[in-house]
Amino acid sequence: MDNFDQQIKTAFEALPPADVYLKNRLRNLPEERQVSRRRGLTVRRLVPLAAALAVVIVACIAIPQLSNKGMMHEAAPPAEHEDFTLAEAPVELPGIPFGSIIGEGAMGFEAHMNKSAAELHRDSPAYGRENGLGTMPVYRNPVFGGQRLMDEAAAREIAEKFGQATGKTYVYAPPYWMAPGEQERIREQVGEKLRATGDSEEEIEKVLREQFFTQESWEFKYGEEALTVNAWGGVSLTVPLPDLPSIRITDRTKYESVCLQVYQSYAAGYEAVTGLRFNNASTAFDYNIYGEEMFQTFFYVNNLTDPLTKQAEDYALRRLDVNIPFASMAEEPDEVLVAYLSYDGSHTDATELGRYPVMGLEDAKQALLDGHYEASVSATKEELARATIEEAELIYSARPWLSAWMPVYRLSLTFPPEDMGDWNNNNSKLNAMDLRNYYVFYVPAVPPEYLVPQQEDAGALRPAY
Repeated sequence: MDNFDQQIKTAFEALPPADVYLKNRLRNLPEERQVSRRRGLTVRRLVPLAAALAVVIVACIAIPQLSNKGMMHEAAPPAEHEDFTLAEAPVELPGIPFGSIIGEGAMGFEAHMNKSAAELHRDSPAYGRENGLGTMPVYRNPVFGGQRLMDEAAAREIAEKFGQATGKTYVYAPPYWMAPGEQERIREQVGEKLRATGDSEEEIEKVLREQFFTQESWEFKYGEEALTVNAWGGVSLTVPLPDLPSIRITDRTKYESVCLQVYQSYAAGYEAVTGLRFNNASTAFDYNIYGEEMFQTFFYVNNLTDPLTKQAEDYALRRLDVNIPFASMAEEPDEVLVAYLSYDGSHTDATELGRYPVMGLEDAKQALLDGHYEASVSATKEELARATIEEAELIYSARPWLSAWMPVYRLSLTFPPEDMGDWNNNNSKLNAMDLRNYYVFYVPAVPPEYLVPQQEDAGALRPAY
């Protein structure tokens, strides 16, 4: 047995027992490749075998560190979609598990209603500069499969740090079922109902444990303020605004200004627990089905001295949402406004899988027209050819049910009425306002040869293509 065969044998034996598919692939490597290797193979002939061996080595290293639900799997041709084939991932990078961005159980469809596509633009540093991105990091989702980042002790530490920075003392407020006698009452009532339906005592205990007595967040109070830390690293704040008149705000600049005032009051707290300063605001604007203006504001990290790829990544991932719903919806002047501030801290501990090439926007548009996209609406290639791509924005696929997060283009399309119809075709008010529907489609910004299907038992609806 020469050195080459010994390498194959060693890699084969090192594979985890569960990876049957990888073992079979290694076992069934064409004999001619092994023979040719001994005779001195050219670099071109070596690539397929080197890729196979590299995937084996990556699996040996990465799988023990990831979840047992198939976070990383073999990157040989995973799927085909008409004339679009996912090739083997390059030797130096593992294939990216990719499932549905939309998520299981999604209802309705994702679209925006507005007068102009210009209102959809959200100030991304990469806007109009997508061809200059080069490579961007892809991350393993640290909370994939329900993995927690926080426990009660860590949550208390965050609340204390937040309070010290803002000059307040947030006091822990246990969940309702921790009150004296409450667990016994719930256990008795739920048990009685489930026994009547034939559930066993073991099944009843499972329901109680998973649906009633599992704590996934910890709340801390300061007067009427509520600071919540969830098990996945999120830090949110609910703040009543009794001094702010509850009137409908129809101006985006004014709404953003109000959100900024709220954020500035707690900026020191969020900087203390995240290490980030959210120094730029972005506000999206559209209409609801009643023709009323709706705003969504967030604040993001914006360090202009950083490379463009870092700025684009910070814009997409490191942001603080501020929402004052009644400011744009309340009809009653005496309504008490409430501001909600939220930060998704799961990105903090995300492990980088590698830096991957980013497709230019024109290539992403072509991929869409070829039918390679994710969307909550269906469209044929003929309909896509008649559609107009009105707006594009680079984001990250940072959804909890995806095992890996990567750059994605979010494209906004309009269709002729005969193809897609309109929400407002029977609403005289909306028609008079000349509103248009912009349907959202997602195209991975990472070239398809790097993608592999996420296993369906890990929460994906289906492979990407």
